[in-house]
Amino acid sequence: MYADASVGDGPSLALVGHIDTVFPRSLGFLSFRRDGDVARGPGVLDMKSGLTSVIFALRALRAVAPARAGLPVRFIVVSDEEVGSPSSAAMYRELAPKLTGALVFESGREGDTIVTRRKGGGLFTITVRGKAAHAGNNHHKGVNAIHALALLVDRVERLTDYSRGSTLNVGLIEGGTAKNTVPASAKCQIDARFETVADAERVAAFLQALQRDPFAGLADVPERLRGVAVEVSGGITRPPMEASAASQRLRGVYEPYAAACGLQVGECPLQGGGSDANLLAADGVPCVDGLGPYGQHFHETEEWCSLDSLRRRTAALACFLAEEAGTCFR
Repeated sequence: MYADASVGDGPSLALVGHIDTVFPRSLGFLSFRRDGDVARGPGVLDMKSGLTSVIFALRALRAVAPARAGLPVRFIVVSDEEVGSPSSAAMYRELAPKLTGALVFESGREGDTIVTRRKGGGLFTITVRGKAAHAGNNHHKGVNAIHALALLVDRVERLTDYSRGSTLNVGLIEGGTAKNTVPASAKCQIDARFETVADAERVAAFLQALQRDPFAGLADVPERLRGVAVEVSGGITRPPMEASAASQRLRGVYEPYAAACGLQVGECPLQGGGSDANLLAADGVPCVDGLGPYGQHFHETEEWCSLDSLRRRTAALACFLAEEAGTCFR
């Protein structure tokens, strides 16, 4: 959902966050508490506190400067970010041409650095189908899907290139029905990360090509494995958030307001995890991220956020909006 602080449907600055968290009810981590200047509870850092910062910055502007209440600002809150934004991605694409920039309120980083680059990500599944047979009497008649998949797993893992910032992780694997049966099927799930759109396309093309020629370039592949069928599903879930001159300009304009409110400033190193900033940046929207309050242990039952950071970041946002909300950062 999104709400406009301004009247009309003209260009606007986006303030972006998500309301979903990662904790299942069965975990029992359901309560909120305050310990001095620290808030604890599910999602307090990722990212209820970021949403709170936006809400109170807008309230402060309305209370202190009513004339500023009609700023060209669009507050976007989604409920599917933690699962890759499958539903909200289309909304972002629709809104992108109307956005002059975007501030994303994922949790703040140590040292108050601002996120301008994030790796992209993809989720892929490789399914191999062979032929079942009795492992004792008819082993020679079987086509071992696990054996074939093992060769493919090695090919996939070798795509990892730290010098390019590309990693592929085969994190789940399953196959077979019994130890004395040649397995007829096997599959694995892959988490892929990449720094650039070019590398994202390279990885996706390589994986898709496994369907046509799974053992291309491999020597000494047993002839009996040539009969397997390989299916690759999934794809790129979030494009990389690459550095851009427009995003650097937005960061440069925001930083003095943050510094005036007692925050440190600077650019955060490349982040391995994605956010909805990836989607907006891919559609040409200047983005800065990590503007929510600082804390530790997001996605863990020890999650907490600093209330002092919440106050300072709320003040920084209010001051920035009062002076810069009408600026086009493209």
